[in-house]
Amino acid sequence: MSLKALKLFLAGVACTILAPLSASAADCPTNALNVQGSLQCTCPANGPNMSIWGTGMYTADSNICTAARHAGAVSTVGGEVMVSMAPGQNSYQSTQANGISSGQWNQYGSSFTVTPVMAMGPEACSTIPSGVDVHECTCAPGAPAGSVWGSDPYTDDSNLCTAARHSGVIGENGGLVRAMAVSGLESYRGSAWNGVSTSDYGSWGRSVTFDRN
Repeated sequence: MSLKALKLFLAGVACTILAPLSASAADCPTNALNVQGSLQCTCPANGPNMSIWGTGMYTADSNICTAARHAGAVSTVGGEVMVSMAPGQNSYQSTQANGISSGQWNQYGSSFTVTPVMAMGPEACSTIPSGVDVHECTCAPGAPAGSVWGSDPYTDDSNLCTAARHSGVIGENGGLVRAMAVSGLESYRGSAWNGVSTSDYGSWGRSVTFDRN
């Protein structure tokens, strides 16, 4: 190993070991080929879909942030993840999850898993992100109203806090909501529930409802 390569390797190890979890992590590398042990890093919002192989356990040359979205560790809004290296596997399964398709591969020398780094709390609600099936977020007290179409289910571009108040999942004091994507409808009927009015709409490709458990 050259002196320059050794310095880069030692710097990467030091960052991985010494960086506190509360610090803002650096952007994730393209893949995990040069990751030693584990690495905390940040996936950007709306990153491109790159090639990955496997499900849960990915080949080390898979794109880290695409694998993170496939695994459900982050959504399209990005976030911090923990990349953990693992031994190579005899085979890697191809699946589709969270709007991402992974490839199948046979034996590979090294693998990684990717898990979310939990933030202080759920993000503020807006709309359910594209390609995400379940989305947890929070509505502040007195959150401004947004446009909503339908009467539970709603079009998936509806404002989640306003829809959650309309459906009775939360009140004026706000709170945590768990939004779930469901199939689209041929038409949506507006109504006035719980002091909130929603609008009619025609055919739409995806709907959103709420977990009441």
